[in-house]
Amino acid sequence: MQSGISSSGRPYTVIVAENSKFQSKQLQQILESEGYQVVGIAETGKELIDLYKKNKQVDLITIENFLPVMDGYAAFWELKDLGVIPRVLFISEENTPAVIKSLLDAGAMDYIVKPIKREKILEKVREIIQKIPKV
Repeated sequence: MQSGISSSGRPYTVIVAENSKFQSKQLQQILESEGYQVVGIAETGKELIDLYKKNKQVDLITIENFLPVMDGYAAFWELKDLGVIPRVLFISEENTPAVIKSLLDAGAMDYIVKPIKREKILEKVREIIQKIPKV
């Protein structure tokens, strides 16, 4: 069975926030190959916030820290201010230990430093989805 499908048969939904069209397409293909449903791709932190407001039931959000307009770090804090913290996985070129630690301490579920590797992405996404049962 594909890891992107819940036990009820519903696909888990994901928002991808990524500044590179190539990498957002790559992430979308990796996730959809396992049955996840990518409900939106945001190219800026502002687009991410708007997308989340329309898809509050989303199961997971992946965020690149280096987003234009509003970076991933600021977008993450804004998501937190909206109330419910969704499951957030950072997939970023940012590799500063202090930044990574502060995001994880603040509630991000995990952090992957690029380059994107299919198996690593799917393994982390599976772990995160299983870690927090949806209410």
